[in-house]
Amino acid sequence: MNRKDVIIAILVIFMASNPQPIVAKQTPTETLLELSLEELMNIEISSSASLTKTKARLVPAAVTTITKEQIQASGARSLFELLDIYVPNFQWRRNDWEAPNMGLRGIINDRDDKYLLLVNGRVMNDHTHFGAISERDLVLLGDIHHIDIIRGPGSALYGPGAIAMVINIVTDNAKTFEGTEVGAKVGLVESFEAAEFRHGRRFNDGDGGIYIYAGAGDYRGASAAHAQQKYAFDFPEDAYYPWNPSDPGPELPCDGLRAGDAAPGIVAYRDGAAARGLPPIKLHAELTRGPWDIWVRFTRGGQHFVPDMGALIHYPYGWGDWVANPIPAPFSAYQQATGSIGYHRELRSNLAVDATFGYDMHDFERYSIWHINEAYREDEYYGRFLVQWDPTETHKLAIGAEVLHGEYGLKSPGWPHSYPRCAQFPTNMPRWSSNMYSILGEWQWSITDRWTAFVGARLDDHTFTKWMFSPRVAIVYMPSDRDTIKLICSSSVRAQLAEEMKKQDMAGLGNSEPEVLKTVELRYERQHNKNLDLAASVFVHYDFDVVSWSGSDSNVIGTQRTCGIELEASYHTERTRLSISHGFTKLYDFDLRPGESTLLTAEPYGFGDDLAMWSNHVTKLVAQHKLDEHWTLDGSLRVYWGFPGLRDWDRYKRSQWADTWRYPAVDPNLDAPYRGNYYLNLGLQYKPSDVLTVGLNGYYLLGIFDEDLNKRNGGNSAYRDHAPALAFWACYRFK
Repeated sequence: MNRKDVIIAILVIFMASNPQPIVAKQTPTETLLELSLEELMNIEISSSASLTKTKARLVPAAVTTITKEQIQASGARSLFELLDIYVPNFQWRRNDWEAPNMGLRGIINDRDDKYLLLVNGRVMNDHTHFGAISERDLVLLGDIHHIDIIRGPGSALYGPGAIAMVINIVTDNAKTFEGTEVGAKVGLVESFEAAEFRHGRRFNDGDGGIYIYAGAGDYRGASAAHAQQKYAFDFPEDAYYPWNPSDPGPELPCDGLRAGDAAPGIVAYRDGAAARGLPPIKLHAELTRGPWDIWVRFTRGGQHFVPDMGALIHYPYGWGDWVANPIPAPFSAYQQATGSIGYHRELRSNLAVDATFGYDMHDFERYSIWHINEAYREDEYYGRFLVQWDPTETHKLAIGAEVLHGEYGLKSPGWPHSYPRCAQFPTNMPRWSSNMYSILGEWQWSITDRWTAFVGARLDDHTFTKWMFSPRVAIVYMPSDRDTIKLICSSSVRAQLAEEMKKQDMAGLGNSEPEVLKTVELRYERQHNKNLDLAASVFVHYDFDVVSWSGSDSNVIGTQRTCGIELEASYHTERTRLSISHGFTKLYDFDLRPGESTLLTAEPYGFGDDLAMWSNHVTKLVAQHKLDEHWTLDGSLRVYWGFPGLRDWDRYKRSQWADTWRYPAVDPNLDAPYRGNYYLNLGLQYKPSDVLTVGLNGYYLLGIFDEDLNKRNGGNSAYRDHAPALAFWACYRFK
């Protein structure tokens, strides 16, 4: 495969993924092969990282695109796994009080409110309490055409919340898939079954069509014996009440457990199991016709997680008998229904309009230690209008407006419950609503053949915040036909979560203070030859006024300042594809506000200068080799080099709270929690015919030799080993 073939493939992905591609001139796929390399490079595409039409190499951001073929080759069982494999400097961690957390470039938190998760450009985040919660855990990935990950802030394009990154899932439609296909996947050790169906049909006149997808599964996860939970401290010999240490309470399964040993009994929950044992579901239907694009989507999911460490140290609030009646597994669960009506029309060759109206219902529940901690529903109504105008050959403009009306609040029990103590819900926050009005725009100026400038901004007016401003300026320089240099300066914002803003309003404290990230990034890309592509990003300035948990509330706790570098290389021939990336992130200052506290780093307390929830170095290698026309071998290796900031945090904890009921003494001689994580996956695909593909994937295989090589870090220096596992899958396409 030469460089021209690669460029054609990229262009086809971008053009096919948009029901109405925004291009200067609609170019049929069949004619792409007839164009020269220079002509191909000048085709304008619609990008997730720009409001105006632009050439592929000019996109003013670091963007990773994961294609359908890469999803299948990876064998990924969730978005967590998929993004971890392919996205440079992306990491995720376990959480013992909430769902797992994703992060990029050192920005990660106890809730996933630092990035936006989109489907076909529509934000799917839960705005009440957690952030991005839906879609991420589902094993059902067959509806996805590709995923664009904007690595870095994106509020100027997508609004408040796009701090660390933007993940845009682009689904198939009748223009990208025609026919009928069924697929099935079965997992062993981390056990699950999943089945998927999709059908696409174009109308006879070729103007649009219908696409339908349905997927369901049963995800039971891995047993505690195969996915061991471990802690970095010795448990007390006897449980006790925190308010009366002289009363030993009952005997607990973890009494006397030594640091680094597998925790039995109460930590017997299956790793990755679906919340409440309910089958994960995903349904999607899309109609495209002329200028119209209408789709509806429903997902249901959620996972169990290991309970908070504190519940294991002492008898939890005087309830139950852990030996005779262990507490049910904690979980986060959701169901989400979304509808979108989109309209796109090119009024003239240089003028186009886009309009979208959508509705989203999000139902969420979090259960932990005999309590429903959160249970609510939110309803959001969304409208957007965007005009794209190219007044001259060197100037392109886009300007638009958005309206978001949200209705939020706690609800009465709506899920089928079988657990005791689940009937009581907090009632101190009634149902409420808010509005956000936004204007946004971008100007692209082709200064010369080699220099291009992008200037964009967004202004958001929310009921419970001050005006939020998100500007972005980028300069792109092409010194040769192989090299591209991009300087990107931006400021992104995120409003507080809705429950936090409402609590502040009810307390009479006025408007909420948003968090702000100011960044400067320099990116270099080189098409070295027809087989080798190189790239490097240096984020020299990440100045982040971070909102995080501080004692009893989420506030702006201080300013986090980081810098780093990302190196990427991709080698591809007709039979072999190989990519490697390395990300380095370094904290160089954390200015903690007076009276606030932080779990993000121990640096303000005088212990080290690293982030506690982050591996400073992460390396990723992905390879594929076609053995012949039928057999293909795939593999990936991810290395989290180590967690020095977590070690510093534990040193700080020992100095403050050692041997108290709040925290036991972390073993200073235990090294396991701070060592690196090493994840090796291998896969084999067999394609006996044009309609059938089968595959075998192995996950976290280094754990066969040492289970701690597979560890995934969590809260309070706890970690859980991923289970080495297998999955078989098959995909059949009807002619």
